[in-house]
This record gives sequence, C-alpha cells and structure tokens, in this order.
Amino acid sequence: MSNWERVTLLFANGARPLAQKDALSFADLLRANRFPPSMFQAYEVPGDGSLRPVPISHTLEEIPETSNVILQCMRNTDAELVPPALSTYAHTDRPVAAMYDLKYAEKDSLHGVHLVDDEQLREMVFVKIADFLHEHRVELPLVAGISGGGDSSSIVQGLRRYATAQDLPADQVLCFTVVLDPLWRGTAADRARELCEGNGFGHRVLYPEDIAALLGMSTTPQALWTEIRSVYGPDSSHFFGTWLLNLVGRALNKEIGGSNLLMGYNREDVMAELLFCLMNGRRPLPYPKRRTGEVDCFMPVWDVPKVLLDSCYPQVSEVNYAERIDSTAPRRSSIYYQAHALDAIVPQMSLSLMTGVRTLMDSLNGWEELEAVDGTPLLHTGHGSPGDRASLVALLARHFPDWSVSEPDPQ
Repeated sequence: MSNWERVTLLFANGARPLAQKDALSFADLLRANRFPPSMFQAYEVPGDGSLRPVPISHTLEEIPETSNVILQCMRNTDAELVPPALSTYAHTDRPVAAMYDLKYAEKDSLHGVHLVDDEQLREMVFVKIADFLHEHRVELPLVAGISGGGDSSSIVQGLRRYATAQDLPADQVLCFTVVLDPLWRGTAADRARELCEGNGFGHRVLYPEDIAALLGMSTTPQALWTEIRSVYGPDSSHFFGTWLLNLVGRALNKEIGGSNLLMGYNREDVMAELLFCLMNGRRPLPYPKRRTGEVDCFMPVWDVPKVLLDSCYPQVSEVNYAERIDSTAPRRSSIYYQAHALDAIVPQMSLSLMTGVRTLMDSLNGWEELEAVDGTPLLHTGHGSPGDRASLVALLARHFPDWSVSEPDPQ
C-alpha cells in the first residue's frame, strides 16, 4: 500500500508535504489523468433525476455521500486521443529519467514514456549539444560559462564531442566559473574545474578580486551587489547574477580574441523569458543565438528540459540545489512556474511554441534588438522609463570608473 508521507517536496527555502489524496479536488484528479480542468464541468448527481453544477475546485468530501459526481467534457474531444494509461518502454533496469513520446494530433497513436539511465541520457544530450554547435558553426576560440550544475556540465561534454569531431584544438576553449558568496559557492568551482580539466579545456575561476580586475571596477562585486540589493531588494539576486555572468563572459572573449559565448540556458529558462515578453506585449529576444555587444551568446541546451540535464548529473545537481540561496523575485518564480506548467499536461508543448515563435520572428525579422548604452558595455531593450534606466546606469557607473556616462537629470 502506498504511503505518500514518504514523499517530500523540497524547495530552496525548505520542505513541504504533498497534499493528502482526500484533499485532492476534481481539478487535481483531472490533471492527474492528463486532462485540463477547464475542459470539464462538474455536476453533483443526487440520484433523483436531477443534477447540479458544483465548482471544479471541490473535493469529494464536499459532496453528500448519497450523491455521485459527473465530470462532463465541454468540448467535442476524442477521448481516445488521451489514453487512460501510458505505454512504458524501459530501456534499463535502473532508470533515472522519463522521456515522453506523445502525439496528440494523430489518431490511434501510442502515448509512451521511455525510461533511460544516466549513461543513455548523457549520450543523447551530449550528441544533441554537439549537433547544435555544428549546425551553428560555432568557431574557436570561445568562452563557456560553467556553474558546476547539470546544465553547464552537459555543455562541457557536448563541447568536447564537437571539438573532437571537428578536430578543433581543446586549448582554444576557455571555461569560467564565478565565485561570489552567497550567490556562487567555491565548491561549485571545484566541481567545474575538475570537469573541464578532465576534458582538456582551459578553466578559470574568478574570485571577487579577479572579477573586479577583469571588469575594471573601482570597488568590489560585493560592494556593487550590496548597493543593488539596498535599492532593488534581495530578490534581485538572479537578475544581478545573470547580468554579471554575461559581462564576465564578454570580457573574457575580448581578452582571448574570441566572439562566442556558451551559456547553459535550458528549455524552461528560454520559455520563461519568452512568456514574460509575450505577456507584457514585448517582442521576444532572439534565441538560441543572441548578439550581446560584440559577442554571440549561444544556448546549446535551449530545447532540453531542465530535469533531463539534471538527470545526467544527479549527484552534482542535488548538491548544486543545496547550495542555492533562498531568495528570488515573486514574479520570476511565477513565470518559471508557468514555463514548467506548459508541459505538465502536454509534454513538448513548450518546444512547439518556442519553435513556432522562432520561425515567425525569423520570417518577420521581428526579434527585439538590444541597444548599446553609450559609454558602457550595457545593453537595453528600450523598455522601462528613461529616468529608471538613467538611475540604474548611474548606480552601476559609480563602480566602473572607465565608463563615460552623464549624471541623470535630477528632475
């Protein structure tokens, strides 16, 4: 007999229990059976020939024991398109990941889930990354941001396969890891260093003093983060971190004479950004290749789900999560929740949407363009008020004396 109390939901800010089965609503039960609740109307059926609509959020405990419940589909949907059970294809006796193969638009199609172990999964993911680099003809020298987690560790392995297949010199690849407590821990750098050295790539760990020297700072990254946190709040840590990593990657490219930067933005990272842009009436930023200043930023795992990348390195990924700070912006949490929710009922839906939008934007030349901020390495999309942008640029410029920017108009 199943005991769901043995299962724990673990988050960066602690653990919480799963809802007990008696607390599941009709909507929860529909989702568990891969049906969207908004497609159904719930009715209480007393047995006297009548029926009464009830909220889909009700649980069975809220219905009299003498009544039954009907969940009526409101669309002319072919129920056979969603088989009651998935066909399981076990490719190993010790699986670590599930890969879904569902074709909703095809009559009599099988809905299956393929169970693979970490070795099989790595082979598929690493080959996919190498194929991406070959398709985009990524040239050396290049720089790759490596955090020590599953995403970027997979990039190292795919990059090695690409370099070997193309007979490219491994010493033309520079991987870097940033250490800046509490955002990025030194233990992650140790894992990244071992991985890169094992594949023959150069690896540089940048501590706060190294970051300051590379970027020409008059203060320290900690001082900059302290000021940003005081103005924009501690939940801005992820935005600050993403910006700083891109700035470091571009500076390292300039140092080695390269123009290509690899970053581990996975499927849900890209989907979350795309959703944010569309929901706010903005044109999306280009993916999986984006021009940032004089550097092309490539996203080799843009279409790979986060869970598959983590499953390639299960132990490393779990340690990486344990080291994360317990801070994030509420809207950022919300948009990532929505990005993951797209595939919750219809796996691959996010990829279909991202692929379609990319095709549309390419055909219309409709991507959002990043514009340079004069006198700085900063880039902006044109959104936000001029006053807010000027204030942020002025704040940053106080830490970068080589930037030439004017003080914002006090009015």
